[in-house]
Amino acid sequence: MTTRILTPFETQIDRLFDDAVRALGSQRKELFTPPCNVWEDDDHLGIDLALPGWKADDVTIEVENGHLTVEGKRVEEKTEEGKPQRIYHVQETSMGSFSRSFRLPNNLEWDQAHATFTNGMLTIAFPKRADAKPRRIAIQ
Repeated sequence: MTTRILTPFETQIDRLFDDAVRALGSQRKELFTPPCNVWEDDDHLGIDLALPGWKADDVTIEVENGHLTVEGKRVEEKTEEGKPQRIYHVQETSMGSFSRSFRLPNNLEWDQAHATFTNGMLTIAFPKRADAKPRRIAIQ
């Protein structure tokens, strides 16, 4: 089974749509889609999500039956009167909620995944099963 990766064009269309909906003031204004990279090397398949300004405590990661779901929620801190602490004139970093799901290939050790959160980049890596790793065959 292969993972479908969005083309740069499809990613831009998603962002344009999200921006248009946000500009209309719909209820989706607190939803966003963090950009991601899906990568592979000889030993792992990994996913990087860009979450600048977020903390690891703001994010949950679940793997179930070959589906990876990453969700997060970050809200603006309020004063005691319930008003926001800041008034933004330009706000390009995201607040609110997100949920991203990925279908994982069968050649991974789903239960041995590990995640790190460094400098606003969440990295989730899944080791490949031993039988899925490339191997060299000697010529007799």
